[in-house]
Amino acid sequence: MLIIARLTRSFAREASLPKLTHVLNSVTRPWLAASLACLLLLLSGAGLAQTVVRSGASVPFDFWAQGQKFPAGDYLFDSEFPSTISIRAKGTKLSVGTPRILYGDPVKKEDAKLLFARRDDKYYLTEVWGVLGKLVVTGEYEHRGEKNNEQREVRLVYP
Repeated sequence: MLIIARLTRSFAREASLPKLTHVLNSVTRPWLAASLACLLLLLSGAGLAQTVVRSGASVPFDFWAQGQKFPAGDYLFDSEFPSTISIRAKGTKLSVGTPRILYGDPVKKEDAKLLFARRDDKYYLTEVWGVLGKLVVTGEYEHRGEKNNEQREVRLVYP
């Protein structure tokens, strides 16, 4: 309102309805556009809400994911962030978010599993088969679907 007062001070001398209309339009149009933009952003976010899926697994061997080593133990997996799988060690602050790509249909809860491939004497998390679909960890995408004699599977459990 202070802006309008400053712009209209000289109107007592040069009072003109078209000039007043122009001043009011120049002040209100940007606010109206900004308000509509905010409303659209809020409404569009409501339709993009993603259901967070959580699961757990007890991995009996050390493994690597996203360049980080995880010791054998109990882990929580979730889809809190789009296009990533969050891996957290239970009872510690050890966690990592790893990008993933959907490449297959969802599996039943009882068929959910983690797939690990052994390379260079290390196990790497390569795929997650779950209720969101068959997901490949992006760092392992080139190895998607490969089978080898040293591949290991760990059951993924949903609460």
